[in-house]
Amino acid sequence: MNIISVKDLASLVKQERKNRGWTQVQLAERSGVSRDWIIALEQAKPSIELALVLRTLKALNLPLAINQPSQSVQDGIDLNDILNQTRQRDNESS
Repeated sequence: MNIISVKDLASLVKQERKNRGWTQVQLAERSGVSRDWIIALEQAKPSIELALVLRTLKALNLPLAINQPSQSVQDGIDLNDILNQTRQRDNESS
C-alpha cells in the first residue's frame, strides 16, 4: 500500500488493529503510548509524533519502506523543458 497522506496511514493502522482483533487499549499497551494517542492517530490528527508512529507500526509488525524512483526515471524528467513547453503554449494561445 502506498501511503501518501496521514489519512492513509491512519486507515492502515486502524484496519490492521481491527484485523488482529485488538482494542485501542491493547494497541496502545503494545506500542507504549496512550489510548488517546492511538485515537488521535486513527483520526489522522496532524500533531502525531513520527517516533510514536514508527513504534506503533512496529507493534503491528508493519515495516516502513521508502522506495526511491529509479535513476532512469529521475534522469528522464527535465523540469526546464516542461516549463519552456508550457510557456511556449501560453504564448501561442495569447
